[in-house]
Amino acid sequence: MSPVFAGRGDEMAALAGAFEEAAGGTPRTVLLGGEAGVGKSRLAGEFASRVRDRALVLAGGCVELSTASLPYAPFGAALRELVRERGTAEVAALLPGQAAGELAGLLPEFGALPSGADPATARARLFELLLALLEGLAERQPVLLVIEDVQWADPATRDLLSFLVRNLRQAAVLMVVTFRSDDLHRTHPLRPLLAGLERMDGVTRLELGRLSRGQVGAQLEGILGRPALPSVLDAVWGRGEGNPLFTEALVNLDGTVSGGLPWTLRELLAGAVKDLPEATQQLLRTAAVGGSRAGHELLAEVTGWDSSELTAAVRPAVAANVLVSDGDGYAFRHQLIREAVLEDLLPGERAQAHRRFALALDASAGSEAAVAVARHWRGAGETSLALEAAWQAAGETGAAFAYAQRLQMLEHVLELWDQVPDAAARTGTDHVGVLMLAADAARWAGQAQRGLALVEAGLAALDESSDGERVASALLRRAGLRRELLLPGQLDELREALRLAAAPSRVRAQVMAQVCWALRREDRHQEAARLAGELRALADELGDEECQAEAEMLLAALGALRGEDTFTALYRARDQAARIGSAQLEAWAYLAASDVLEGRGSHELAIQAGLAGLTRARELGLARQVAAPIAGNLAESLASAGRWDEALETLEEVLSLELPARGRIHPLLVQGPLAVARGDLEVAAGVLAAVRALPAGLWAEAQCALPLAQLEIEYRLASGDLAGAVALAGALPPYDEETDPRYPWALLVTAMRACAEVAAAGLRASDLARVRKDLTERAAVVPRVNPLHEAYAATFAAEARRADSGADVALWDAAALAWGGLGQPYPEAYALLRAAGAGVAGDREGAGVRLARAGELARRVGAGPLEQEIGQLARRARIQLPGAVSAGGGVPFGLTAREMEVLRLVAAGRGNREIAAELFISPRTASVHVSNILSKLSVSSRSEAAATAHRLHLFD
Repeated sequence: MSPVFAGRGDEMAALAGAFEEAAGGTPRTVLLGGEAGVGKSRLAGEFASRVRDRALVLAGGCVELSTASLPYAPFGAALRELVRERGTAEVAALLPGQAAGELAGLLPEFGALPSGADPATARARLFELLLALLEGLAERQPVLLVIEDVQWADPATRDLLSFLVRNLRQAAVLMVVTFRSDDLHRTHPLRPLLAGLERMDGVTRLELGRLSRGQVGAQLEGILGRPALPSVLDAVWGRGEGNPLFTEALVNLDGTVSGGLPWTLRELLAGAVKDLPEATQQLLRTAAVGGSRAGHELLAEVTGWDSSELTAAVRPAVAANVLVSDGDGYAFRHQLIREAVLEDLLPGERAQAHRRFALALDASAGSEAAVAVARHWRGAGETSLALEAAWQAAGETGAAFAYAQRLQMLEHVLELWDQVPDAAARTGTDHVGVLMLAADAARWAGQAQRGLALVEAGLAALDESSDGERVASALLRRAGLRRELLLPGQLDELREALRLAAAPSRVRAQVMAQVCWALRREDRHQEAARLAGELRALADELGDEECQAEAEMLLAALGALRGEDTFTALYRARDQAARIGSAQLEAWAYLAASDVLEGRGSHELAIQAGLAGLTRARELGLARQVAAPIAGNLAESLASAGRWDEALETLEEVLSLELPARGRIHPLLVQGPLAVARGDLEVAAGVLAAVRALPAGLWAEAQCALPLAQLEIEYRLASGDLAGAVALAGALPPYDEETDPRYPWALLVTAMRACAEVAAAGLRASDLARVRKDLTERAAVVPRVNPLHEAYAATFAAEARRADSGADVALWDAAALAWGGLGQPYPEAYALLRAAGAGVAGDREGAGVRLARAGELARRVGAGPLEQEIGQLARRARIQLPGAVSAGGGVPFGLTAREMEVLRLVAAGRGNREIAAELFISPRTASVHVSNILSKLSVSSRSEAAATAHRLHLFD
């Protein structure tokens, strides 16, 4: 079992809220449901361990088949635990008179049952005694009573449970009752009891769902003591589907994944099938060959049964929760149930079922049907038909932007190639052609390492002397994959490809475009611009619209670095890519547009481009390859515009994806400064550690190295290490005059701020003058070609004056005006604070105006440390600011601005999915916000939160 308790934050918060209410004297009951293995007992146990220092914890569980022999089993176990801890005498003392003997039926330590008692009366007395015992215990300290597996409870246990829930009044008792919801068939006797209890005040039902992919990763890391390999996580997540017990059963301690099902897990899963009628079991075996889901009509055709016969066979499986009815078909409730059923099939049975499915699906349309047909012909052993079907499916999945499935189908083709003599004739290409297509699919599916292996195999089969252009095309692919994997030599390989593709052709144009992008990343902009011009001429000569669009996009991106307004050109290239169906180029245009707009300070336009690009990239199936970088750009623009909560939510979602190192660096370098600005130094330290652990190849690019150096200095300043900050400011990474100016400017401002902080603190630094001089010289040659650069330059000048001779009001006012014009509240607030500090001695009224504005901006973004510094200056200067700033407060109840947005929607009756859609966040993130709101408002439900908001007129 994993020592890491993954996920369950919302559920733990709900239990904690119920416990606090119970501890206050209002009894609460939580009905905790979930499928077998989902972690109900683990959650109850973890929660019990967290409250054990405040509460008396008692627990007991029902036993399967207890209807025959063990009435009141969980209560007897809880009573035994109590006696073991407190002793029989102390427990008896809590009961009225000499009634302890009446508990002897539950525990022999209490003596013998009174003889001659009427059974009905004795039962009523027992119920009353246990109620009195719980109330007596709760007078001394809160009681947590955990009753597990009530799906196996006998009638007497169910009656006692109902009695206690209904009759506990004003007692500090929390009851947590767990049950397997997947065992509750339509006639299960627990169903009416749960329905009745749920309608009572003080009773809450929690349904424990499966873990997310990221939470399964955390669980695996706990089991293995190290992060699981992506392939292991994918396999466990795909088969276990987030069930914690299944995760534990599927992974081996050496980090590999079990190929079959461990016998304990197989027995657990098979138990749901073995008691079903034989016809139902036969149907399940056939359906298991078909996949995780099959339509009613398809199953009827494959089995040869008419609709009524099929329905009769399906009904017991649905009632037993083995199959789930979903509209026009049926799905296995869990993938591993299907695996357990498949293991019972003989090879001949399986092959015959595959053949019947392939024939039934052959006339169907769509990429999913094509993939299924290929899989079934292969399962049936028909290699030629399987190859043709896989080739067709590869084309259809590519058209549907399903790159992972396209890769799978192309690999099926490659595996069958040598078994089909006329494979080239059936596909219309040779083996190398399939390898190259598979490499492309692997790249766009986010499997760069696999793509590289496929390209290497293709290159090994090519001869440069006779097929130079195909070699060039393969080198182009290999260079792109090397970049994904941060391997050296990318530009050299592209130049070699350009040499081999000497004749005017589409391949040469494609290689030329990638050389331009590589030169741009290395800040060799003049050479890139020259080559981009040649690319445009070649694209025009070829009449190739895709190459023309990419050339225009390159020239626009490079022109923006010179201060040109190229936004229209970028969108023209995007529209052209969309018109001709170039999915990757269309998505890339959004990425370039969001970057260009952010780089010139047009943050709101960059946000619009980012949101639109994110949606489109996901539609095109490019979630990891392009959507993730677009989301990183979006988060940066949201942060610049002061929408920090939204930025952090976006970053959380991006970083939860399985991204290569190159994909993680930008989001981390946006997350780090936000954490510093909010005072979350522990988070910032974690970000720095994660960034430093990334491959060294990243730091060859100024767009990575300079923001990292900036974050390092900011972290030192926030930690109070001024000397360390100045030392870093004196050892900045190299950059040249072609580097995108926003990166050097941002770093220089932070570095000069370190010098100013040392000077303001009156500290001695032997090389401070040298560092200031070096920074000033560097700043003198960095271009200023747009308003963002001018704002940085104004701030640098103000910091330089502060480091040399003290703050200058006019310089800081100029900086504040520049940032205000760009709509960047955080640097504007910082500049206003410095201006107020410089001018407070001669103009207290003006300082007060600046501080009020600065405080409002800092409070809006949640910049706690800056708001605190504003309040401190106001108090020193005896300036009265609007209440929240001077008190260091903010939004009522400590709610963040984002939480206020969520609360507004909660008060309007929106559910989590509606909130998520309206605020462009995930339902899980919305749920976390709602839980935080309930905790801060000290309420237990959404309706109470809405009532509180209305009562206090929070949105008037």
